[in-house]
Amino acid sequence: MSKRRVLYLCGQAPWPRNGGALLRNYWMIDALRENYAVDLVVADEAEPIPPEFAALIDDYACFPRTDRERGGFARMLRAAMPGESSLTAGWTSCALRDYVAERLGRYPYAAIQVDLPMHAALPKRDAIPIVYNAHNCESALLARRAKKEPPHFAAALAIEALRVRGLERNLIGRAKLVTACAEQDVADFQRFVPGIRAKTAIVPNGVDVEHFRAIGDAEGDPCTVLITGSMDWRPNVLGLRWFLRNVLPGLTAALPNVVVRVAGRMSPALAAELDALANVEAVPNPRSMEPHLRAATVIVAPIVASSGTRLRILEAWASGRAVLTTTAGAFGLDCRSGTELLVRDEPIGFVAALVRLLESPNLRVALAARAAKRVQQYDWRVIGAELRAAYEALVPDTHVHVAPSVSEEVVFSVV
Repeated sequence: MSKRRVLYLCGQAPWPRNGGALLRNYWMIDALRENYAVDLVVADEAEPIPPEFAALIDDYACFPRTDRERGGFARMLRAAMPGESSLTAGWTSCALRDYVAERLGRYPYAAIQVDLPMHAALPKRDAIPIVYNAHNCESALLARRAKKEPPHFAAALAIEALRVRGLERNLIGRAKLVTACAEQDVADFQRFVPGIRAKTAIVPNGVDVEHFRAIGDAEGDPCTVLITGSMDWRPNVLGLRWFLRNVLPGLTAALPNVVVRVAGRMSPALAAELDALANVEAVPNPRSMEPHLRAATVIVAPIVASSGTRLRILEAWASGRAVLTTTAGAFGLDCRSGTELLVRDEPIGFVAALVRLLESPNLRVALAARAAKRVQQYDWRVIGAELRAAYEALVPDTHVHVAPSVSEEVVFSVV
């Protein structure tokens, strides 16, 4: 008996695995392929598909984003149109939507899993169960960011948060299942979609625990602090600049030989800016975080506005590294300050905690040991089983779906 099929729509191809959304989609696909044939459609000018990922999917199609074809001004105009936003405009081309329509007319899909930027690729009518993969409560994240930005930018973000809230409300309303990262995200969604809990499964971000475990055997450089994350994502950049402005001067005054390594996706301009700073070292676009985790003594996650959960904290836990973060950085994680990590929000307290961690091997070992136990619940294999269970409740083996004809049922909006 052939496997049932899932049509998986995501904005970025989940390789290389150097970003939070990419990692989440990679491991969700890895989990689903045990029970389903997965057809992947992405809106991305991706690198060639790696052989190890090609083995996970049944079919793959890639379509460049329209905003890259037409330029930023066209994207701004599209973002202002009804039913769009700056987070979603320009992601789905006509060619992509036509391809999705053709697939839906050809195969009896059990479900369509979709990221928010791909919402325009969905059929107008919900003949096939929709699974909304909520990486964050994006409107809540925008609202939190607005409180951290300059006034002129904050006003624009607050307006954008309302536009995105409308998109999220519509997509959640259509979805049969919402896979949220954390209970805190569900609470954010519930403020404008009161009935969301009835259709939500908590599918947290996770980590390949076994893969990172060996890093814990290596002793990091006692003077190296590591900041990881996608530095092309605005919330991460806000946190990084907060750290450089408010924490770094006090840290270097206390420990002149400290090195702060910043590793993640970043522009050449940001890398040059970081390298120009004393005691700071940029590692742009690393293929792997492992050597940098191995070299570090303490992992710092200076997040000032958040939603979802921080994958990089989970990688640090699995690698046996002590973590210092903020309340926003610990958002969504099952943890307590002083148990699995340290949480500080004020610059003076953050500096003091970081110096203490660098100078206290016993504290680092104690935090890392407790974090190693906690991270077991975030192993992707555990999470994958939870995702498959949520899918089976949505589309059990007895589910029979007759694919609608494209002419009658699958109607796409023209943008």
